[in-house]
This record gives sequence, structure tokens and C-alpha cells, in this order.
Amino acid sequence: MMLPYANLRQEPGIENLGGVEALWYTPASNLLAFPQRGPLTIAQLQLRPGAVWYQLVSVRGSVRFTQPAKDYGRHGSGFSPKLTGSLARHTPELAAGLEHMEGGRYVVLYRDLNGEVQLVGTPEHPLEWRDSYSAGSETQRNGFDWTLAGEALRRARPYLGTWEVAEYGQQSGVVLQPGAGGTVQLRTAGGRRLATVPAGKTLVLKSGFKLSYQIL
Repeated sequence: MMLPYANLRQEPGIENLGGVEALWYTPASNLLAFPQRGPLTIAQLQLRPGAVWYQLVSVRGSVRFTQPAKDYGRHGSGFSPKLTGSLARHTPELAAGLEHMEGGRYVVLYRDLNGEVQLVGTPEHPLEWRDSYSAGSETQRNGFDWTLAGEALRRARPYLGTWEVAEYGQQSGVVLQPGAGGTVQLRTAGGRRLATVPAGKTLVLKSGFKLSYQIL
């Protein structure tokens, strides 16, 4: 039987940006008819009626995803996916929301700065929430560090579908699709493009001349 191997190579001419742009979570029990087997890529996920995804908005640049391999000995091998990030300050609303997260089992969609969306966690192997608080110091701000981690038999699964997101906890949400989250182009007066800046990124231009730009 012919095995489904293929050449592995970097796609030419495509910019590769590091980092997580946005992240959404929902209790793992909300997923219906989850495709445990079959192709790695998932075309569409189905949630229970009334269930939605919730956005986890962390300190900019703090979210990280790692997926080291793990050896289970005679039981085979798998992965140990882990998402980490930081939430600023210690407000009553944030503390109450974090308490509600304790002990939960979740699945996560995250979108990187290249516009690629990945599903982390499954109903069978969900992610567990953990957080810790530090009051900081006069030179360090206070806040929470959080972790969503678990074990998995398969690597994070590329997701091509849509997902409904709760808008500040409301039952009705908006439908988002995979893709880069918006950019700003900087051009000269003659139209020459100087840079394309992804949403949330900062660009520093150094010049001996006084410059002005109009964002269109």
C-alpha cells in the first residue's frame, strides 16, 4: 500500500510572523460529533445548541503555544500542548471570571499572526485551566499568569471553519472566519509601500527627515 508521504518544505515567498493574535475557548463538552480520526485538518466544528466560543484577551504579546512530543512508552507517543499568557490587574470582575474557570476542561481555537487557526484540545483530551496571581512591585505590574495544558494523541489540528463568539457574554454573537486580522500599509507620497504592519504590532521608523503619513 502506498503511504501518504509528501515533500516537507517551507512555502516560498510567504512571510512568517511569530506569535498568537487571538484566542477563543469553550468547554470541551460543547463539541458534538468530534472527528477523532481522519484527516488532521478540520473543515467545520459543531457545538451544542446555544453554545458559543469565548474570547480570552490577554496582555499583548504574552500568549505562547508549545507542543512538545511525549513518549508514553509501550502505549505509544503523543504531545503535551500548552498555552500560556498573562492577564493584567486584579479587578473584582476578572477575579470572579477566573474562579468560574477553575476545574473546567476546555478546547481552544487560536489564530496566529499569519492568519492560521489551530484547534488545541479535544473532548477526549481537553485542556485544564490554571492561573496564579502576583501583586508585582513598584517596577513590575500586577496580574495573573494563566495556563491551558493537557495531553494529546495528535498534534494541534488546523481549522478551516467558522466559529460563533459570545459578545461580552451575550447569547447572540458574531461569526468569525480564519484569516489575517487586519493590517495597515505605510506608503510614500509617490505610492511606494514602506511596510505592512499586522494588527497589534508596532513599527518604528527612523529617519533624518520629518515624515508624515496618512492611513487609508
